[in-house]
Formats: sequence, structure tokens, C-alpha cells
Amino acid sequence: MTAPLRVAVAGNPNVGKTSLFNELTGLRHSVGNFAGVTVEVARGSVCSRFDVPRPIELFDLPGIYSLTATAEDERLAYRVLSGAGEVQPDVVLLVVDATSLARNLYLALQIRELGLPCVVALNMMDLARKAGLEIDVERLARELGLPIIETIASRARGLDAVVDALASNARRSHPWCVDVEDPLVERLSAQHGPAKARWLLTRAVVEGYAAERSELPVELAGGEAVRRAVIAIIERRYAEIDRILARAHSERRAIASPMTTSEKIDRVLTHRVAGPAVFMLVMTIVFQSMFAWAEPFMKAIEGVIGWTQGQVEVLLGEGILVDFISQGVLAGVGNVIVFVPQITLLFAFIGLLEDSGYMARAAFIVDRVMAKAGLSGSSFVPLLSGFACAIPAIMGTRTIRSFSARLVTMLMIPFVSCSARLPIYALLIGAFFDADRIVLGPFSLGGLMLLGMYGLSTFSALLVGFIYKRTIVRGPRLPLLIELPPYRLPRLRHILSKVWDRVRGFLRDTGTTILAATVVLWVMLSFPKPPDVELLDHSTPIEHSVGGRVGKAVEPALRPMGQDWRIGVAILGSFAAREVFVSTLGLVFGIENADGDDASLRERLREARDPRTNEPLYTPLSAMALMVFFVYAAQCMSTLAVVRRETRTWRWPIFMFCSMTAIAYVAAVVLYQLGSLFLSFVPVAFA
Repeated sequence: MTAPLRVAVAGNPNVGKTSLFNELTGLRHSVGNFAGVTVEVARGSVCSRFDVPRPIELFDLPGIYSLTATAEDERLAYRVLSGAGEVQPDVVLLVVDATSLARNLYLALQIRELGLPCVVALNMMDLARKAGLEIDVERLARELGLPIIETIASRARGLDAVVDALASNARRSHPWCVDVEDPLVERLSAQHGPAKARWLLTRAVVEGYAAERSELPVELAGGEAVRRAVIAIIERRYAEIDRILARAHSERRAIASPMTTSEKIDRVLTHRVAGPAVFMLVMTIVFQSMFAWAEPFMKAIEGVIGWTQGQVEVLLGEGILVDFISQGVLAGVGNVIVFVPQITLLFAFIGLLEDSGYMARAAFIVDRVMAKAGLSGSSFVPLLSGFACAIPAIMGTRTIRSFSARLVTMLMIPFVSCSARLPIYALLIGAFFDADRIVLGPFSLGGLMLLGMYGLSTFSALLVGFIYKRTIVRGPRLPLLIELPPYRLPRLRHILSKVWDRVRGFLRDTGTTILAATVVLWVMLSFPKPPDVELLDHSTPIEHSVGGRVGKAVEPALRPMGQDWRIGVAILGSFAAREVFVSTLGLVFGIENADGDDASLRERLREARDPRTNEPLYTPLSAMALMVFFVYAAQCMSTLAVVRRETRTWRWPIFMFCSMTAIAYVAAVVLYQLGSLFLSFVPVAFA
């Protein structure tokens, strides 16, 4: 069997690199128009629709501006391109933004110096023409010494030519280096060759002489001569870029420049006052829509689940298997699936904001706020990812150059409300508050409450970042370096594919982790059976089960925050995954109401009564305290595991779990106790 041709896909951020990778492979990897989205190497094979003489395997590298890497994602790309990593590419596919050649060609020169065969995909040619840029592609290819293919990745144009060029240039290596008049460069060039000399100097800067010190003169290990040599190389590279552009790149007056339009929009969206106001308005609309638009679909799913439970009981009769299917699987997992419409809307809105170019502006706006916490807008991208899931968000901190800032960001991310918390908020808001009531213009109470929970989590993340940066994790604040790409119309196909990936992941977790946890919890909540049901004193059979006894054991600690043993069981179960909280409550009330109607979980929570006092088991105040608890609680063992992997120590995940659990408990208790005290004087406040 013919070995596949290994192609490393490289380029600056915002050049359409991952879009081109997706079009060539047919895969759907994360695409963003700001630096730091991709933090690992994505792998895929060229689609069968392309006629290739041998299999081609692509490796999508993180976006980098040069091979002088400082952040983790840049080091990863550097190791692959320099041949120091596990992946040894046969050829490089360098994606270049045609509208920003001056910036992109620096990486092109460095890759050519490495001596790797390289094909250049000159992307975004449509935008270059609209911007009034005229590029002599043939002349540019001659001056650069590399084959160049014009592409428009967003429209899948030029892909066949790219594949053909990769196959035909796999073995064509033409090392070339700029001439540099520097004693150290000349000495190393004579000893190792020009390309090797520049590579050694770059690696010396990147790794602090740790890896290749033996190949440098001992008397120069101090670094000053190396620093001067690297500066001389950089200056000569930029001089070469100016020479190439002068011969191959000219401008004519643009009829309609998209950047001019973007700059006009940015006068409002990045304004010191109007920018944050627009950002808050956008977020309010997002959360309002998540409640208003999702509610009909959620009710429909609840109806289907209730009907299915009834049909199972009618068709199969009574028995432990029927109890497991109806009260266990359907009541547990089914009550998590109910929130798929809201999760779908959340990811759809995030996709729209990313694809349009607004997220880069949001990072710029938030940078001013995060500066007060000693951080920069570079931490905003991982924090924003935390709204989807903390695990990839924590991995996304590899783009942060300062380790202290990276560590603080990792400690902040679990405070951001991820999509797994959304079902909990939606369940409690829908059960105990008039979520559809209009309270402020077009906005409903449910939408504003949901915005409040996310706002509280964001504020709390910034607050702990401010505290940690000035106490346990000190370090300098690095400035935000971010590129504001032009605004673009979102690509519907790309957004839908990304939403489907996210929803499919949620459903996969529901069908694996949550289902497994549900099965275990159903067994714990169903056995052992009480010896004589008639002897039960104001209790239900579930209270005599293993799970019920565990819940009873932790109930005294939960009473101060207004919760009972049922909530205790759900909180313990949620450590496997936060969504298990909802499925566990579905189990508890499904088992307790095995002979009841097919009411939804929200209705059962709202109507639940204490058998001893006939008072409501839960109130709006206790629901609010529980939501605040989940804003702060580190109820996700996967998050702790990834923090352990990224920090290479158990110190920080243990600190994270203990501190967040303490904050969550204290905040919930304080809210419930103060709220109860207030209601004792004003009893109609929560009526």
C-alpha cells in the first residue's frame, strides 16, 4: 500500500486555513476569525472526490505569525514544521491572505528557509479584488520561488489545483535564505549551512538554548550576540518582503472596499461607550431568544417523552424492566434531551457572532475590563469558549504567552456558565418563575433571569481573576495583540455544521456518560426495597434505597441553603457531568411518582410537597439559591482532569475544587438565609 503524502497546513490566523482544510477533507473542525481558536493539530485525509495518485493526509496546524514561537500553540506548529515533532511533513501547504501579503510573506520566507517543499494557496482573492488590489501571481511565484495557487476557500474554488500542486511538488525542495551581514550568522552558515544557521538561531530564541546549545559557540551562550543576529535576520527578511511586493503587488483605487465598511461599523462597535452597550444588548437578545424561541420545542419534547413513558407502561405492563425504562432511562435521560433546543440556539448564536467577525471586536471591548483584573483580551477567547464547555476552553489557554496569565485564566474558566449548566438554569427558572411574563420592553422574566445567571458567572470569573492575579498567581500583564478581520456574511452551511457537531456531542454525552450515570443512580435509588411499605412513616420507598440514604446523610448540610435530600442526591450525581443533575431529579420524581400522571419534571418540582407538613418542597428562593450554587460549584470531574493535565500537578485542580465548592456553598447559604429573613418581613416579595 502506498504511504500517504503528509501535508502540514500552515498560515497566519484569519487566512482561511481551517476553512480550506475542511473543504479538502470534508471534515468540520473549529473555525474562528481570531487567534487562538485552534490549539491542537487536526488530522484528515483529502476527500475521494479529488483525483489524487496517492493518499494525501493533512495536518491542520495552529495559526502562527512566525516560527519564533512563544505560546503553546505556536510551539506546536513550530515543532511540526521544523521536523522536531512526531509529525514529519512531506510538503507544506501555506495558506496566505491575499489582502495582507506584507504580513503573510514573513512566514513564507521562514518556511522556505527550512528547506521544506511548499505550495502557497493565495486565499481570499475575491476580497483582494474588491479591495482594489492587483497581484501579479506569476511574478510573485517567481520572486518567492514557490508555486502559488489562487483560492477562495469560502466558495471551494481552486481546490483541485491545490491538490495537484501538492502531489507534484512533494519532493521539490529549494532552500533559500536572505543574505545577512552579521559575524555570528556568517560563522554558523559556514559551519552548518545558511538554512541550518537560521534555524539554530531561531530555536535558540524559542527554547532558550536548551536544545541546541552544543551547536552554538560556547562564548556566545550568553545570548547578546544571538539577539543581534536574530534582529539582523528579521530586518533583512522584511527588506526582502518589501522588494517582492514592489515587483508583484500594486494597488488601484477601490470602487467599494470592504475594509472601509468594516472601519465605519467599528466606529460604533468598538467605541468606549457604545461598544459595551451594543455588546450587552446582543447578549440580552441572545438569552431572551433562547427562552422565547425554544419553549415550544421544549414542550413538544416533554410531550413526546411523557407519551412514550405511557406507551411503555401500557405495552409492557408492570415489572422491574418497565420501571427501569420508564422511570430510569426516559425520566432520567429524557429530561436532559428536553433542553436540546436551547443548547442549539446558544451554539447557533455563538457561530453567527464568530463567523461575522464580531467576536474579535468583543475581545477588544472586554480587554478594557480584563485589564483591571491584570489580564488581557487574549484570555477572552478561552473564557468565551467556556460558555460551550470548560474542557476545550482550558486547552485554549495554550495561546496565552504568560504562564501566570494562563494559569489564572484556567482558574477563571470553570466560573463561566457552560452549556451543561443551561439545563439546570432553564429547569429551575421554568419551574418556579413566570418565565414568559414580559417585564422590560420585549424581554421576558425568563430571558432576563438567564442573562443574570450568565452575567453573574462572568462577573465572578473576572472577580476571582482580579483576586488571584494579585495574590496567589502574580505576573506581568501582557498587552492584547489582536487582528480585527473585515466583517463577513456568516456562512450558513458552516454554522449549521458547527451547531450539529456541538449538539451531536451533547447527545453523545447524553447517550453515554449521562445514561451510564442514570443507570447507576436508578439502581441506587431503587434498591433495597423497604421491608413493608405499609410501615413507612411519612416517607417513600426511595428514601430507604442506597441513594436515598446517601441523600439523607448530606441533607443537614443542605438545609441551610434551602435544599432537601433529593437535591443532595442530584448534586452528588452531577459530579460525573452537570447535566446528570437534571436526569437524577427525573429519576427521583419518576420513581416517587411511579403511579402518577405524565407531568413534566418542571411541573413535578413546582407541585412537590413535604409529606410531613404539606408545604412546598421548593420555593423560588430555594431555586435561586440552587442556581447560585451551580454558578460557582466545580461539579465536573472532566474539568478537574484537564486542569491536572495542563498544569502537570494535582495542586491546582484540588485548589479549584475546594475553593469553588466553598464559595458555592457559602453564596447559596447566604442568599437563602438573607432571603428568608427578608421574606419574614415582606412575605409577598416572591409571591
